[in-house]
Amino acid sequence: MVELISYEELRKIQNAERDNTALQEIDPTFFEIVREYIKIKKKIVEENKNRDNTFSKQTLEKSSQELRNIYKILEDICTRRYRKLVTQAVTNVTAKIHNTEKMLEDEEELYNKMVELLKQNKEAFIKTFEEKQEPEKLVKAEGINKLIRIKDEVQSFMWKDSKTYGPFIKEDIANLPIDVGEILIKQGKAIEIVLGENNNEDAKANNAVLPDVQKTD
Repeated sequence: MVELISYEELRKIQNAERDNTALQEIDPTFFEIVREYIKIKKKIVEENKNRDNTFSKQTLEKSSQELRNIYKILEDICTRRYRKLVTQAVTNVTAKIHNTEKMLEDEEELYNKMVELLKQNKEAFIKTFEEKQEPEKLVKAEGINKLIRIKDEVQSFMWKDSKTYGPFIKEDIANLPIDVGEILIKQGKAIEIVLGENNNEDAKANNAVLPDVQKTD
C-alpha cells in the first residue's frame, strides 16, 4: 500500500522550494504518493456529491477545497523549480560540468536542451560582432592599378575607357587604373602610395588592405 502524503507535508515541500535558491531534492516516490492522495480526495468528493446531509456537505466542501489547493501547490512547485532551471542554465551555459544531481529526469532533459539552445544563441550573438565583410582585394597585377592618396579636390571626369572617375576630396585613397593615377600625380593632385616602403609619409597605410574608392557611373 502506498503511504499517503498529508496536505501539511505538501505545503512543507512547497515552502522549502520557495525559501531556497537551489533546487530541493524530491523523493522518487513523491509523484506516486501525491497521485494516490489526489485519487482518494477525488473519490471522497464523488461519494459525497449527491448526499444531502450536513456531514457529507462539509466533507464535500473540505475535500473540494483541498483538491484545488493541491493543484495550486503543485503548480507553484513546478513553476519555482523551472525558474531555477532557467537561471542555472543561463548562469552555467559555458560550464563544462553541470550539477544535475537534484533534478528530476524530465527536468534534467529540459535543462540540457536549454543549455544547448542558449549556447547556440550565445555563439551566434558573439559571431555577429566577429564577422567582417571581406575587403575588396587590391589589383596587384603589373601595370594595371595604382594606389594613390588625393592631395587636392578632383572633380569627376570621364576617361578614355568611357568610365567616370571621382569626384575625390583631399585625403581620399583611390585604387585607379595606372594611367589615370599617373595623370593625377603629374597634375599634383595626388601622390602614389607604394606598398612595402616605410620611408615616406604614407608608410602608415602600406600594411593595410585599402578599399578601391574608384567611383564610376
